Amino acid sequence: MKNLFRLMIFVVISGLMIGVLSACEPETDEAVLYVNLTWHQHQPLYYKNEDGVYTRPWVRAHATKDYLDMAEKVAAHEDIQVTFNLTPSLIRQLNDLAAGAKDIYWVLAEKPVVDLTDAEKRFILERFFDVNWNNIIARYPRYQALLEKRGGTDGDSIQSAMDSFTDQDFFDLQVWFNLAWFDPAYLAEEPLLGLVEKGRDFTQADKDILFTQVLAKVQAVIPYHKQLQDSGQIEVTTTPYAHPILPLIYDNQLALEGNPSAEMPESAFAYPQDAVAHLALSVEMYEENFGRGVRGLWPGEGAVAQEIVPLVADAGYAYMQTGEPVLAKTLGIDSFTRDSQGFVQNADDLYRPYFVSDEDGNQVGIFFRDWTLSDNIGFVYTDMSGEAGARDLVSHLEAIQADFVDNEVPGPHIVSIILDGENAWEHYPNDGNDFLNAFYQQLSESEVLKTITPSAYLELFPEQRSLDDLFPGAWFSPNFDTWIGESEEAIAWDYLAQVRDHLALYESGQASASEEALEQAFD
Repeated sequence: MKNLFRLMIFVVISGLMIGVLSACEPETDEAVLYVNLTWHQHQPLYYKNEDGVYTRPWVRAHATKDYLDMAEKVAAHEDIQVTFNLTPSLIRQLNDLAAGAKDIYWVLAEKPVVDLTDAEKRFILERFFDVNWNNIIARYPRYQALLEKRGGTDGDSIQSAMDSFTDQDFFDLQVWFNLAWFDPAYLAEEPLLGLVEKGRDFTQADKDILFTQVLAKVQAVIPYHKQLQDSGQIEVTTTPYAHPILPLIYDNQLALEGNPSAEMPESAFAYPQDAVAHLALSVEMYEENFGRGVRGLWPGEGAVAQEIVPLVADAGYAYMQTGEPVLAKTLGIDSFTRDSQGFVQNADDLYRPYFVSDEDGNQVGIFFRDWTLSDNIGFVYTDMSGEAGARDLVSHLEAIQADFVDNEVPGPHIVSIILDGENAWEHYPNDGNDFLNAFYQQLSESEVLKTITPSAYLELFPEQRSLDDLFPGAWFSPNFDTWIGESEEAIAWDYLAQVRDHLALYESGQASASEEALEQAFD
C-alpha cells in the first residue's frame, strides 16, 4: 500500500513536470501561420536654409498624420504585434522639431498675412495644396473652394490667384494646409474639431491652437514608440544612419554580380569603414532614443549582400529584412512564381527566416518580404472599402496556411509583409483608418493567424535553415540597377569618389582641419 501511494505521487509529480516543461517549450501548433508586419517609416534628411529652417515639411506632416496614430492603432488592439522601422534620419529630425526647430511651411503659416511678401504668398499658393486632392482636400469645403479659386499650377494661374486672393483667403489657406495634414482621428477630437467645424475666417488665435497640437504630436512620436516597445507590443527596428545602399558604400563593384553589363564609373568606390560608420551611428542613435540594444535592421532599400553580413553582426544586429528577389537568386531561381490567384509556388521556401553567417560563424537572421501581399496594401486596397481590403488580405493569409495543412508541410511558417508606412494612406478614404482597424481586428479574430515580431519569432524558433552566400540585391530587385549602371550614375559615382578621396586626406592626417569641420564633412 505504501509503495502504491509512492507510485501515485510519482505519477502526479511527473505529470506536473511534463506540464511545466510543455509550457516552456515554443508553440509549434501546425495550425498557426505567423505574420510579421513591418511598417517602414523613413524621411530623407531635409537640410536647413540659412535661417536654420527646414526646407520641407514632410517629417512634421507625417508625424501629425501617420507616425503617431499608426502606433496608437496598434495599441488599440492588444492581441496585435507589429514592427516599426524608424530611420536615423527621421529620428534626428523628429528630435530637432520636438526641441523647437521648424520647417518653412510652418514658419510661413504662422506669419501674419499682412506681413507676407509677394514671394511668400506665391510660395503659399504653389505649395499649400500639396496633399491628396480627392481624399483630403475634397473633404473640407473651404479648402476645396480655395483650391478651385487658385486654379492651375501654371504661372498665369498663380499670378491670377495673387490678384484675386483676399487676406482672409491666405489666412484660411495657411490654416487648412496644416490642419489637413492631421489624421482624421485627431480632427474628430477637440481642440482640432473646433477648427474643422469653424472651417473659415480663422484668426491668429486659431493658429496658436493648431500649432500647439502640431508640436505636441511631434514630441510624442518617439516616446510613444518607446513605451509600446517597452510594454512588448511592438518592436522598433532601424536603418543604417543616412539610409545608404550599404553594399555599394562597402564596394560599388558588387553591382556587377547582379548586372555584369552595368556601365561602371571609372573610379572604384570601396569604403567599408563608411559602411561600418553608418551601422555604428544607427546603433548609437537607437540606444539613445530607446534605451536598449538594437535587434532588427532594415537596410536602406533592403539592400544586402554577403559582404555586409560581418558588419551587421559586429554592430550587434540579430536580424535584418529584405525582399523576396534576393532570396530567389540566393536559392538559385530567377524569381518566386505565383498562380493566377497570387499564391506563391515555393511557399515553404519564402515563408520562413534564414540565417546568414560570417567567416567566424556569427549568425544574422534574415526575413524576406512577400512582394505581392505588401504591394497590395500600397496599391490595390486603396480602391476598396477598408473592410473588403482587410478581408481580402486576411483570407489570402488563411488560405496560405490551409494549403500548408492540406499538403502536410511541416511548420512553423511566417509571412513577412513589409512596406512604407507613411505614403499610402492619403490614397485611401479616411486616411486608411478603416482598412487598418479592420485588418487588425480581423487578424485578432482569426483562428489560424498570429502576428509576431521577428525577434519574438526567432526566440520561439531558433532553429532555422541557413544560406551560404547571400546574393546582392534590394527589396525589389536582385541587383542595384536603380543606383548604378548607367552613364549619369557612373558620373555621379566618380564625383562621389573624388570627394571621398579628398576627405581621406584629412582622415589620414595628410591634411588638417578643425574637428568641427571634419565632423561636418563626414556627416
